[in-house]
Amino acid sequence: MSKSLQYRSDIDTLRAIAVLSVIIFHFNKNWLSGGFLGVDIFFVISGFLITLIMHREMSAGTFTFHKFYTRRIKRILPVFFVVLLSVVVASAFLFPPDDYYLLGKMTLASILFSANLYQALGQGYFDPVQEEKPLLHIWSLSVEEQYYFLFPLFLLLLVRRAWRTQFIFLSLAIILSLAASFLPSHGLDKYYLPHLRAFEMILGSLTAVYFSYAHERGYVPGNRYAGFISLIAILVLMGCFIFYTPETPFFPGVAGLIPCAATALLLYFNQFDHRFKRYFSYQPVIYIGLISYSLYLWHWPVLVFARHLSENKHIPNHWIAALGVLMLVLSFLTYRWVEQPFRKNKLSLWKNVLFFYAVPAALVLTVFSQLNQSWLMRQYYQEGLTRSHTSCHNHFNKKCVWGDSAQKPKVLMLGDSHADHYKTFIDYIGKQEGWSATLITADTCAYVDNYDSEVYRSSQSCRLQNQYGREHSQEYPIIMLAMRWGSQIPVAPLSQAYDYDFFNKLENTLQQWSDKEAVYLFTDTPTIQYPGLESYIRRVRLGLEPIRLRVNDATYQAGNSKIKEIAARYDNVYIVDTMAVLPKDFIYDNKPIYSDLDHLNPYGGKVLAQLYTAKQPLLK
Repeated sequence: MSKSLQYRSDIDTLRAIAVLSVIIFHFNKNWLSGGFLGVDIFFVISGFLITLIMHREMSAGTFTFHKFYTRRIKRILPVFFVVLLSVVVASAFLFPPDDYYLLGKMTLASILFSANLYQALGQGYFDPVQEEKPLLHIWSLSVEEQYYFLFPLFLLLLVRRAWRTQFIFLSLAIILSLAASFLPSHGLDKYYLPHLRAFEMILGSLTAVYFSYAHERGYVPGNRYAGFISLIAILVLMGCFIFYTPETPFFPGVAGLIPCAATALLLYFNQFDHRFKRYFSYQPVIYIGLISYSLYLWHWPVLVFARHLSENKHIPNHWIAALGVLMLVLSFLTYRWVEQPFRKNKLSLWKNVLFFYAVPAALVLTVFSQLNQSWLMRQYYQEGLTRSHTSCHNHFNKKCVWGDSAQKPKVLMLGDSHADHYKTFIDYIGKQEGWSATLITADTCAYVDNYDSEVYRSSQSCRLQNQYGREHSQEYPIIMLAMRWGSQIPVAPLSQAYDYDFFNKLENTLQQWSDKEAVYLFTDTPTIQYPGLESYIRRVRLGLEPIRLRVNDATYQAGNSKIKEIAARYDNVYIVDTMAVLPKDFIYDNKPIYSDLDHLNPYGGKVLAQLYTAKQPLLK
């Protein structure tokens, strides 16, 4: 058997199929509902090729971890850091500070090859909000590298064993990975977890080991048989692309075994000259396979930035061709001038680690740090256009008092982030009227007696907020409640804050507070169709056509109507109708009053306070 791997154009064709399916899916999920399976194809191909090389070297006694990781660094890191640096710089001009700060966290996680674990703690892969994260796709690279931190040692322990032993242990590893998909994930998104993806790369590894075994034994199937199996495999793969969806059950897991097995069959049987193999030899497709790594890294940031520049966060059809060309051009440039040259370097492992990991990692993080502290971000904080990080929202280890600090707090304000965004409203009016308020707020968390919701059960911050209200509300003569009241309207999908008996519990709570000097219920502000600060960035920084901000909220009016109806039944309960003074276009003095889709920024809170008190005092 040849010591060097013979080039197979059919594998680059498979790579092209994988990357193109992912790109089509990311352009529009409805065009190819199972296009996300391209990542799974990549995992199988990776497991096959790398195991084939390692197995041969281990069998010949020439394998070293030094040589293996040197190859990985030269293959993966140069383009990776070029894309990472480009994203960090470009995002500074497009992103508001909060989003840029989160990008910094994702950048660090990507550099540490833990992006998948970082993402597993947050939103699901298919959540629409993920379409605004330019490094989301790095999760798959992290999974792959985590696999190769461990698998070479596992294979080294196996390779000297009998073929049957190797097959058994690899098969058991696949079964264990699949079985793990049925276990609870303890709040982590299973889509990103490495042990649930391991079977895909191990399946590629098993195929490689069988490939070596069959070559050693001289097993060669007939061309007709090989062609038939390959045809079935490609049809199964195409069927998975068409019929799988993000909602397909048991994925990742046993549902992922079908497309992965089809890929493994193609990797094995396409080595033979059968009648269908010619369909895997078109030069343009092969070239896309050759640049597939660069193309995968570039395609997602290009799409994310395009969505940021569009008027409705969706990519217009007439942009598609231009974006496709841009992806190909960037991929060609990095393949030609970064991938190929750096693969040929003869540096030692430690010099590769220094020059292609440590130095570029330090450069990327330094550039991010400098941009994060530059005027690009500072101006938004100085003007109060981004969400403030000075509040105690979700944190209860310090007193969070707003208003006239010389006065003992007489007001307690409870609620979710839609209470927290009133802090500058409270601060401005409290100073004008000579009182102060304690704000105790938590994400997606209402306050009523015996509150019970998904977020209350899962979030310690929410439980602590409610505990503070129960234990300390008697210390304050005045209570204020503010929240997204619309989250309690039973429309699909139900909010995590939803409590089916919420409004009855609210009435019970108000009855308990009947001895209070006053209870104030703040009307909620609506969600809009485009983030307020991003609209400002488009207009001021990029010089693009301003976007007219409009309401995009089906429940806020129903929620506001409900609290007004309830308040009318109690003599000491008052409505603070901020909606009555809310600027209709969500702009005041050419500045946005929202930091995102549904939160007032500090500037907006102060503006509403000025407009509100111009008509009436807040406290009765």
